[in-house]
Amino acid sequence: MRLVGMSRSVVIRFHLFLSVQFFRYIILFVALVQAASVFGQNPTEGRRRSQIINDSTKQVYGPKTSKFFYEEDVFLNLPTTHFIDTAIRNFHRFNYVQRFENRYQDLGNIGTAMRPIYYSAPEAIGVTSGFNAYDLYWDEERIKYYDTKSPYSNMKVILGGKGRSITRVTYSRNINQQWNFGFNFRGLFIDKQIGRSSKGDRNVRSNYYDFYTTYHTKRDSTYMIFVNFQRANHQADESGGVNYLVNNFDYDLDYFAKDVSNLLTEASSNEKRINVHLFHQYKIGKALQVYHKFDRYRQGERFNERPSLEGTYEYDYYELPTDTISDRTKFKTVRNEVGIKGNLLKLFYNGYYAIRDYSMDYSNIAESDSLSLKTQGLEHYLGGRMALRLDSIGEVSARAELLQTGNYRLEGKIESKWFEASIKQMQYEPSFVQQAYRGGFDVWYPNRRNNSFVFDDINVTEFKGAIHYRSKVFSISPGATFTRIGNYVFFKEDNYPRQPQSVLPVQVSGEQVFLLPELRLELVLAKHIFIRGHGIYGKVLKSSSDAIQIPEFFANGQLAYENIFFNGNLDMHAGVDVHFKSTYAPLQYDVPTQQFYVQSTGNQFLAYDYAVVDVFFNARIKRGRIFVKYNNIVQAITQRGYFPTPNYPGQRSILDFGFDWSFYD
Repeated sequence: MRLVGMSRSVVIRFHLFLSVQFFRYIILFVALVQAASVFGQNPTEGRRRSQIINDSTKQVYGPKTSKFFYEEDVFLNLPTTHFIDTAIRNFHRFNYVQRFENRYQDLGNIGTAMRPIYYSAPEAIGVTSGFNAYDLYWDEERIKYYDTKSPYSNMKVILGGKGRSITRVTYSRNINQQWNFGFNFRGLFIDKQIGRSSKGDRNVRSNYYDFYTTYHTKRDSTYMIFVNFQRANHQADESGGVNYLVNNFDYDLDYFAKDVSNLLTEASSNEKRINVHLFHQYKIGKALQVYHKFDRYRQGERFNERPSLEGTYEYDYYELPTDTISDRTKFKTVRNEVGIKGNLLKLFYNGYYAIRDYSMDYSNIAESDSLSLKTQGLEHYLGGRMALRLDSIGEVSARAELLQTGNYRLEGKIESKWFEASIKQMQYEPSFVQQAYRGGFDVWYPNRRNNSFVFDDINVTEFKGAIHYRSKVFSISPGATFTRIGNYVFFKEDNYPRQPQSVLPVQVSGEQVFLLPELRLELVLAKHIFIRGHGIYGKVLKSSSDAIQIPEFFANGQLAYENIFFNGNLDMHAGVDVHFKSTYAPLQYDVPTQQFYVQSTGNQFLAYDYAVVDVFFNARIKRGRIFVKYNNIVQAITQRGYFPTPNYPGQRSILDFGFDWSFYD
């Protein structure tokens, strides 16, 4: 089943086929419900509820019989299984920004490049590619391993307005009690929201799929093995934002006009990722297990452009003056980890050694250029974990990892139902793209024009904490995050001496220090009315070269009504979502390199404060969930929108609809 390689027309037909088939199920379901209600009525009892007395019609399998677990649960020796999600709360938050509490900025459309608004320390302390604009679409595909008593399948279809569609298919079944197999498919079919010529004029085409299997022996699961394969192909037609170069462009009105055009028409980015993963362990006893992990990861990036056809638009620099630009990079790693782990009473422990083989290939940097940057080699890791699990109090855990280059990670955390706190100290290597790159419109690398781009390692210290109070009618959680970054590497726009480019990677020796106090609360009124809020105050205490740009005020709010009707057969959640950020200078996006950068101080594009208001209705009927949402009602009234990224208008006023359905046989 090779969905990624299908042509555009086949993918569209497949998508429509899934939608039509699903609507057939809905129609059949409604007909059956109506028929049951008619035949179940007693004429002498008027319109009383019908009673089903035939036990053979009872559904044996359902959400309680099919469960799933993560590989991490097994690795950490947690006897945890998770029920399949049937909740409707916030089911309408289907796009990636809203699903992650609006803490990301994108380019105003689903599937476009995105980054976290607040700094997030990387997971890897060794080498990375640095092409992170599409990380979230890959990272959120966390493999679930199922234990099903019957075949389980789920279909989710989002029919967003103006051609913003998402399809997700999940299937899993047990071959026997010890062996399970399944797969997932996710497709993003997102039309342009600016300069859309017709239906099917795509901004983003993305296909992801995976296959997975798990097996364990009969006797106390002495041996367990997990295998999965993941592949993603993410294509984006780059718009460059709104075309402000046309004559008589009005900055107050034309950015949100319906007939506005794109700045770029011939640029496109393509990312392909593949990962093969294996984890298996042998259980000698409760106190000792030995395990092995294997990952083979590949990430390829391509940028294509025909600048001769772009009309009035000009890049700030041309490194490769040709009619057609094709920039390519390829990053590959193979990682093997072996270790031991186990439980000593309430203490979990783990120790491991890992070796990682890596390589980075640049299509436009010749071997004769003599990079002083090592683009292939081996990394050796030593690390371990500990966790003290006290049922009455909570859990205290720690993690340590050391790389042969001197980079390291130290983490500690304490969690309970009353409070949580964590500390992180780490040092990691700047990414490859920050230290070397050569494409059609950008160039920097060691020994280029006697400028060195080999940066020092970056170090981070982070403290985080929160306290919790929860009752049936009121919950509150105040907290704060303190972060200090040393030797920070980032992209910045400036007038660089002896450099024709305006955007380059830079490293500052000074510190970046910022504090993020935050507050979460929930209030319940009259049992069914909920008021929820989350606010962050961003305070930059010290920032060399203005590297940290965050809004001073950030808030999410929701006013909702929740209730269950008809003996649990109808569960509903309806209300209003509000998101607000105060005026600030968000990072701009550099299309050819897929990098977000700090704007020049003297010429900043500000994202002014704006409240994004969405109205939604979610419902669950039996085993199906539906939602209807109207986005950004404020723009429908004022004709003014917002900017998640400079020059890129955010989501306009539009109606979305979506549903999913689960089958257990």
